[in-house]
Amino acid sequence: MDKDVKKIKNMMVDIFSLVEKLEEESVKGSSFENLSLTEVHTLEAIGRGRPRTMTNVASVLGISVSTLTTAINKLVKKGYVERLKDENDKRIVRLRLTDAGVDVIVKHEENEDSLVGEALRRLSKNERARIERVLTEIDSFMKLKAAGTGRRTHLEMDPITIGQLSLPVPIVQAGMSIGVAGEKLAAAVAINGGLGQISLADIGYMEPDFKTHPVQANKRAIKRKVSAARQMVEAAGGKGLIGVNIIWNREYSGEYVKTAIKAGAQAIITSAGMPQTLPKYCADKKVALIPTISTPRAARTITNSWSRKYNRVPDAFILQGPAAAGLLGYKEEQIDFAVQEWQKTILDVKSELTNLEHCPLIVGGGIFDKRDAQTVYRSGADAFLIGSRFVTTDECDAPDAYKQLHLKCTSSDVIIVNSPMKAAVRVMRNPFSQQLAATGSADYDIFKAVRNGIQGDYENGLIFLGENQDRVTRMEKVADVFKEFTE
Repeated sequence: MDKDVKKIKNMMVDIFSLVEKLEEESVKGSSFENLSLTEVHTLEAIGRGRPRTMTNVASVLGISVSTLTTAINKLVKKGYVERLKDENDKRIVRLRLTDAGVDVIVKHEENEDSLVGEALRRLSKNERARIERVLTEIDSFMKLKAAGTGRRTHLEMDPITIGQLSLPVPIVQAGMSIGVAGEKLAAAVAINGGLGQISLADIGYMEPDFKTHPVQANKRAIKRKVSAARQMVEAAGGKGLIGVNIIWNREYSGEYVKTAIKAGAQAIITSAGMPQTLPKYCADKKVALIPTISTPRAARTITNSWSRKYNRVPDAFILQGPAAAGLLGYKEEQIDFAVQEWQKTILDVKSELTNLEHCPLIVGGGIFDKRDAQTVYRSGADAFLIGSRFVTTDECDAPDAYKQLHLKCTSSDVIIVNSPMKAAVRVMRNPFSQQLAATGSADYDIFKAVRNGIQGDYENGLIFLGENQDRVTRMEKVADVFKEFTE
């Protein structure tokens, strides 16, 4: 072994051991000496905030609920934790610290801060900055190993588990825009073993009463299209899944979710907004709930919120990157930095999910071919979100003229504009989008603009494009795309 490696390894092991020893000594010499260090960490996981569910605390600690139950029984007897029944669902047990439990974690945090503070006071400002950079690099490496991504070399396209469902091929078709991701495309993807999405955004725009009764028109279209997609998959003997994509920050989103589930949707995918209350509209745990995010913090927030409020965690996450088409999870000025940090972002999100059972990370944005998939796979992707390749397939629900526009696109045809949703949008260059880009305006009806595009007004509509749209050069079948990725 290299002498430097051995020396640093020994130093790291010694530091970890000494910190643990000092923590144990601080516990033994305190007023709560009847606690083990592991029990103190359990109290910290419960925290001083609102009562948490068993699932939430187990997720934080990275242990099973059954293992946590044994620990909580002891802490309840010692008077540090109390169990509470949920007011709305008596089957759900919540945990809250007693005053004695709060006192423990306050004093423990003070001891930790004092220990680290004493060590840092021995260093100069520059030395602190250097050690922070070094520890950041070590932290990234450890996350890589903990997530299991360090062992990934050859791209695997094996089946994955999403919640209680199995997906034969880890390919997810992007929700895309109005009139593009419909029942025909979603069914073709599911028949080939992937997860096909039907976009619910203004899905009833072709209904005769859409302008006067949009909610009723949308619900009718949801029932018809989801049911039709499921029937096509079953008739063909497909083993993939049919999901719906819903923009969460719009009115009636919850009602549309319930309608889609009744019609047979197997997965609910949200975009554009934090779906804090999504489980409220879906009690069936056989239906996969999959939020779309762009940061590790969003994954953490959603997981903690759901486990605390609904005793449930997401069944998968979609991480949409800065090269995606349509609505992005970034403002325009954030895109360049997001591109530079993309691989690290994938790793950080994957690390957030390591304690969640059957919760794969689906990565999208700029994935055009197998090589692109290999790149994100090495950083932690379990499945791949693909959009641009599916727009120009025979089975795509968009009109042929719309598909031909995409085939003719070059890199200079892609433009970034602002949206009313406080995020950037990557679209096709035309008089309307050029005006938006020139003025920086976000004062327009984005849904009407997208409807204009799909209905043939290519001068005044918004047409979503991905960063790699110019790489699409021919029409193909959905099966061709799957074959390229799986062979």
